[in-house]
Amino acid sequence: MALQRITTAAMSRNVLADNQATLTRLATLQERLSSGKRVNRVSDDPEAARQSLRLRVDDLKLGKFIDNIAKSQAFIEAGDTALAAMSESLDSVKKLALQGANGTADAASRQAIARAVEGELTRLIDLANTSHDGRFLFAGTATTGQPPFALDDDRVAYRGNLDEFAINVTPTSSETVNRNGYAMFQEGTDVFAQIVSLRDALTANDPQAIRDTLAGIDAAHGQVVDLHGGVGGQVRRLEAARDQMEQTRVSIQGLISRAEDADLPSTIADLQLAETALEAGLQTGARLLQRSLLDYLQ
Repeated sequence: MALQRITTAAMSRNVLADNQATLTRLATLQERLSSGKRVNRVSDDPEAARQSLRLRVDDLKLGKFIDNIAKSQAFIEAGDTALAAMSESLDSVKKLALQGANGTADAASRQAIARAVEGELTRLIDLANTSHDGRFLFAGTATTGQPPFALDDDRVAYRGNLDEFAINVTPTSSETVNRNGYAMFQEGTDVFAQIVSLRDALTANDPQAIRDTLAGIDAAHGQVVDLHGGVGGQVRRLEAARDQMEQTRVSIQGLISRAEDADLPSTIADLQLAETALEAGLQTGARLLQRSLLDYLQ
């Protein structure tokens, strides 16, 4: 078997090629160390890059739903607070009605009670006109401009619309944010009309008419309590959905990290090995260069 003669020049070329490969490896490791990422471009690991892209799309979608939930919660919680206050106001109206219906009440006391009822009516209208972030909560989709409820002569007029606005909070569900105030407060039992009737009966000092309003006041109070309970259920659903999505998002971000991130201790160890290999390669190259010069001089 004939031995193949390897020239010094060939050896030098091999060492240079090895050193270049080591430099490339060193640059890659330094980039990983500085960025903290194992995958800085698709060519670093095509499959991991594709997986990371899919996960990032899922993460963005979840982030959007979480933002929607946060926006919905702010509006719904404002509505929840308003309805709780309306329930308290109607409870006060109920107590005032019982005082006025009492046979011992005289005309003067009933006039005073009528003024208190008038105050509660004003309070209820103000609560029905609750806004959040410049948008009325109980005006349907007519969320800006004039308040949805106003006292017009002896009746409360609704000036919103009958539409409702919902926000997608999961891929398969939505929650109503802005409600149709007419359906809430004037359809079925007209909450405001019951209070106007009570006020007028008190002003007229008519005990029987006062007693006749009690059932309507009870119905109005029950209606608002039911509405408050429904909105409370919305708040709980949104909190549960948000918690679940945030947990899912943490899991997805963990998968993204595993797909992209560099193992820093391993990267540091590989970097040290590459630096050692480069140093050895440079020393070998220097010796070969000296040998080549000696061969040339000889």
